[in-house]
Amino acid sequence: MNSPRPVLVVGASGFVGSRVARGLAADGRPVLAAARHQLPDRVTVQAGVIAVRSPELSALPDVVRAACAGAGSPLPGAVVASIGGWQKGAALLDMDPSRWSATLASHLTAHLDAARALAPLLAPGDPYVVLNGAASREAMAGSGAISVTGAGLAMLVQVLHLESTGPRFHELVIDHAVAGDDRNQDPAQTRTPAQVVRALGELLDDPGAPAVRHV
Repeated sequence: MNSPRPVLVVGASGFVGSRVARGLAADGRPVLAAARHQLPDRVTVQAGVIAVRSPELSALPDVVRAACAGAGSPLPGAVVASIGGWQKGAALLDMDPSRWSATLASHLTAHLDAARALAPLLAPGDPYVVLNGAASREAMAGSGAISVTGAGLAMLVQVLHLESTGPRFHELVIDHAVAGDDRNQDPAQTRTPAQVVRALGELLDDPGAPAVRHV
């Protein structure tokens, strides 16, 4: 019996990405945890997780191929993109232009670049899931750049979903703050990492899943 192909989690050094990588592995899925920076110990010590470090996105496909070969798998069977993150700061009109440009690059353009690089690793029908947050649907004062790029990301995934003749693209929207993140100030509601992982697993396993799923 062939071993299941691993799930490639991009952005596995971040708050949400690291917990997604651990949760998927705890559910028995082999995980390639990819990041530009050093992965936290809580990720690398999790059974079923293989650390994949690539400072440059252009090199990541080759690094992933090598990691898959070492794990006895031809290629990954899914991609989960947890890129960007959340931040709060100045109002949009007061935001430094260089910070605005950097946020566009890291929270929106980076997703398109990742899809271009990694979608060719997947077989037709394999899932590519992009994580997005509540700010993509709700305007948030002090997080305007995140709301704008999040809304753009939602449309980006919808277009990829419609245009793709290979992998199936999905957006998983986390509608509330993820529990345990100290950057959130008195959130009205939270979602636990376990809830996020459960919703993500359902998307990964359902070939007929909708383009957009909320948790």
